[in-house]
Amino acid sequence: MQLKRLEACGFKSFADKIEIEFHPGITAIVGPNGSGKSNVTDAIRWVLGEQNVRALRGAKAEDIIFTGSATRRALGVAEASLFFENEGDMPVDYREVVVTRRLFRSGESEFFINKSRCRLKDISNLFADTGLGRDGMSVIGQNRIDEILNSKPEERRLYFEETAGITKYRNRKRESMRKLEDMQGNLVRISDIMKEIETQLTPLAESASRTRRYDELQAVYKRCALTELFQREAQLKKEQEEGATRIEAARAEEIAAEARVQMAEAKKEEIGKDILLLEEKLQAQGEKNNGMRTKIEQAHSEIAILEERARQHDSVKERLEKQRADFEKAADEAAGEAARLLAAEKELAEKFRAMGEGIEKDRAKLKELGEKLRRAKEMHREITERKAAAQKDLLARENDLLLLEHEMETYSASGAERGEELEKAAASLAALKAEAEALAEKRRVTEEEQQSLEEECAARRQEKDGNAKELRELRAAENRAREEMRADENKLKFLRNMQASYEGFGRAPKAVLQAKEPWRRGVAGAVAELVSVPGEYVRAVEVALGSGLQNIVTEDTDTAKAAIAFLKRQKLGRVTFLPLSTIIPRRPSDVKAKEEEGAVGFANELVGAEGKFRKAVDFLLARTLVVDTIDNALAIEKKMGWRLRIVTLEGELLNPGGSLSGGGAQGQETSFLNRSGEIERLENRTREGAERIAVLAKKRAAVEKAAAAAEESLTKLLHDLQEKEILAAELRAKDERMGAQMKEKEEAREGLAKLAEEARQTFAEAQAKKNEAVRRAAAARRAYEAVEKQAADSEDTLDDFEQDADDLSKYINETELRRTVIEQEKIRALEQALLKKKEEERARVQADASLAEKAALDEQMEKGGEERRELASEAAAWQEKHDEGKAVYDKLYQEKLERHAASQETDKAAREAAHDLSTLKNKLHQMELAAAEVGVKLEQAQNDLLEQYGHTAETAAAEALDLSSAELKKKMQEISRSLEELGPVNPNAVREHEELMERHAFMGKQAGDLEAARENLMTMIHEMDVTMTRQFKEAFEEIRGYFADIFVRLFGGGKAELFLTDEKDVLHAGVEIEVQLPAKKRQNLSVLSGGERALTVIALLFSFLRYRPAPFSVLDEIDAPLDEANVSRFGKFLGEFSQNTQFIVVTHRKGTMEAADFMYGITIEDAGVSRVLSVRLDAAM
Repeated sequence: MQLKRLEACGFKSFADKIEIEFHPGITAIVGPNGSGKSNVTDAIRWVLGEQNVRALRGAKAEDIIFTGSATRRALGVAEASLFFENEGDMPVDYREVVVTRRLFRSGESEFFINKSRCRLKDISNLFADTGLGRDGMSVIGQNRIDEILNSKPEERRLYFEETAGITKYRNRKRESMRKLEDMQGNLVRISDIMKEIETQLTPLAESASRTRRYDELQAVYKRCALTELFQREAQLKKEQEEGATRIEAARAEEIAAEARVQMAEAKKEEIGKDILLLEEKLQAQGEKNNGMRTKIEQAHSEIAILEERARQHDSVKERLEKQRADFEKAADEAAGEAARLLAAEKELAEKFRAMGEGIEKDRAKLKELGEKLRRAKEMHREITERKAAAQKDLLARENDLLLLEHEMETYSASGAERGEELEKAAASLAALKAEAEALAEKRRVTEEEQQSLEEECAARRQEKDGNAKELRELRAAENRAREEMRADENKLKFLRNMQASYEGFGRAPKAVLQAKEPWRRGVAGAVAELVSVPGEYVRAVEVALGSGLQNIVTEDTDTAKAAIAFLKRQKLGRVTFLPLSTIIPRRPSDVKAKEEEGAVGFANELVGAEGKFRKAVDFLLARTLVVDTIDNALAIEKKMGWRLRIVTLEGELLNPGGSLSGGGAQGQETSFLNRSGEIERLENRTREGAERIAVLAKKRAAVEKAAAAAEESLTKLLHDLQEKEILAAELRAKDERMGAQMKEKEEAREGLAKLAEEARQTFAEAQAKKNEAVRRAAAARRAYEAVEKQAADSEDTLDDFEQDADDLSKYINETELRRTVIEQEKIRALEQALLKKKEEERARVQADASLAEKAALDEQMEKGGEERRELASEAAAWQEKHDEGKAVYDKLYQEKLERHAASQETDKAAREAAHDLSTLKNKLHQMELAAAEVGVKLEQAQNDLLEQYGHTAETAAAEALDLSSAELKKKMQEISRSLEELGPVNPNAVREHEELMERHAFMGKQAGDLEAARENLMTMIHEMDVTMTRQFKEAFEEIRGYFADIFVRLFGGGKAELFLTDEKDVLHAGVEIEVQLPAKKRQNLSVLSGGERALTVIALLFSFLRYRPAPFSVLDEIDAPLDEANVSRFGKFLGEFSQNTQFIVVTHRKGTMEAADFMYGITIEDAGVSRVLSVRLDAAM
């Protein structure tokens, strides 16, 4: 098998798709730090099935997906594929095998083999025992060296198992052990089920026999019931026919009654029409009479009105004359007021015009004043600008003066400081020379103390190694003890659960024991729970008790009765109860039998129980003798005349009369008593295991304490040594710094002297500049003060102009306001004058109207007398016509009363006819209801015949018994008594009995199959253990030799050894590594240097590859800690082993690159994005 190619996209820094071709030999992957070289190694490990994200240098799963950069967005999926050339060492029928793994940012993963979806387990199985598994050393990434060397011996063993090719056996064995445990549990359950079935078969057979008898009686009873139903159906048919005849006669009577009702209704309707016609005539005549009466009343009313008008004519005429005089007076007053208002309006108009002329003159003055104000503002602005320029110049001159003064102060202070610094520098230089001499002495003393601490640390390390070895042995022993105790605890828990759930008990006893009813307090428990039996008598007592193990002991008979009622109610079956208040133990008649040879004693004497439960034990076992063997039992039975009940320790049972039963025993865990003994044994073992673990833990704690003390002492020494090394380094550095400081101090002193001379010259130049600046500042201040005075005068003038303009503007505004008020008063006077004019005109019109109304009133009085005479004549004629109409109305009303009397007679006759019809209808309805009821009963009887018996009336005649009703009733009563005597039966008993027999046979076959499978599985596990032991032992011995040889070649001497922590337990022992470097003592792996540790792992890797060459090996900067000489050796070994193994090496080392056949470069093209470059070295050379 060869790795041909890696393809990746979105994996870590490979944002774009990359392809790396791998060839036989050595392929080197190089590039600067952070370029993404190790991501190639991570991609290969990830596809091979690595699940630990930290092993891939990540914190969470999504860290392996490209996270984005400054110019690239993050991706949502990472994918990598490995292409293999299959040469028959992979269990698939493909020449090329492609394994792909894909991860989405949501956390979902996908796995593919040749583009077919699969599981991670399928990929693990694909590479099992090829050297590429998870526990192999084919891929060694960064920091893996420490992981391999620092791992526990048991964890380190996994690398050897992978190389030895027994990983698949280990996985199969683990799976087989799990199956074996499940199989054992299934066997126990099947045995319990079979025993429960056996206890149920006998009572169920009896129940099935009673059920069959019940079914026979039910069949006869059913035929009798069919006959009864058939006879009832015939009787109902007869009743139906008779009812039909009676209904026909009632319907004929109903028709005659309906005819009488219709005749009466017709006559009543005719009279009603006559009454309606008369009512219409009455209404018309009444309306005509009312019209005449209305006209008469209107004539009388109008006559009364005319008479009233004549009486009121004089008063109205006087009122109209007075009203006309008032209107003429009001018109004269309005005319006078209008003349006054027009004169006032004219006066206001003249005043409004004069005020307008005055406002125009004031506005001309305001305009002239505004021009003067503008010129004053212009002048003030110019003066203000000159003032600002003078102020700016003054500030600049004063700032220059301040700067020069500050500069002179600085130069003066600087000169003084230079002098002081020069003196200090000389003193510091002298002190530094004295300190350097003291430092040299302190450095010598520190180096001597450092040498002493190094020697003491070496001694402490040897003590630590001894403690570590002893601690490993104690931890291994403690772990084995914990595993044994854990197995016992698991089995104990399993058995306790079986006891608590009453496994093996029948459904009925289990239901009583687990019931939550009030009577449950009176239940002491099952016999099996209440007795304790020594282990050697368990089998005998179990057989002696038989189904009595499931008998339930109660305090009294009331509890037993309540429980039996519960069982009946729930239809759960039967249980035997032993009420302590009523049971009477029977003593054995042949007490001397227990003195015979082989007799152990009566069973009740061998069984333990609490005081009050002893009575139940005696009741069940007092007449059963326990004998050691069946031969002795037969001899005693024969001697006693076959009267005894004897059970042997092996479980054979001899019953009185000579019957004998026996056979193979079920497994221990199938029996409640055996489980109790096993639970007690496991509890003892668990306690002993806990004590043993406590002792080991105590020893381990003592050793750990000693190791911790040694470690603490070593740590303190190392800390002291480190402090001394740091102190020595600091002293060396300080010595070097002091030399440099002395040189710097001397140079600084010379520089300070030069600076002091320069400061004196600079101070003199600054003094001359200051004097010139003082003169210029004084001239600038004088110019500023003159301009400031001009600005103040200009500002006063401007304020005067602005005040005059404001006063004049305010006066104009007030005048315009008064003019506006006068204009409003003028308009209001004109409007009021016009209103008064209109009032005058309206009053004169009203006076003329009053005069006209007076003339019309006189004319109307003359016409009113003539109208009164005409109305009186018409009213007399209308009164005569009204009297004639009233006589006609009275005649019509009398005729209507006569018709109403005839209608009442007819209505009475119609009601009597309707009553007769209703009575007939009710009678007919009752007949129809009775007929319908008979029909329903008949239909029900026919349906019952069809549904219950599957017969029609015609076919039922053939099945019906030829018996009278009395004979039939007697026969059915006899069958009912027989059914009652049978009592309650289980209708499903026959079917349940057959099903239970089938289930018992099926369970027996299942138990046999499971037992056979268990034996096969045990044999297979044993064979796997033998194979793994042999294969691991052979591989370990060869790898041990290779490791010793390659270690010497890599280190140029020394010694290395592999050994098992427990030579007797090859299957579980861990692997220890001990090395002795050239010219050094034997050392623990933890104290080796980085390069020495790397070479040790490399030696182990090449040992594995020599024993079993892996298809390929990926090494990620494994050569980083090596020096050039060891890198050269490493390169030679790569070349030597590359004949059988394909190497992919991530490296920075020149020597490793020189050994490579192909080289890929990884660069960072974009921020955070890696790119691949390839070079074929043989072509390049």
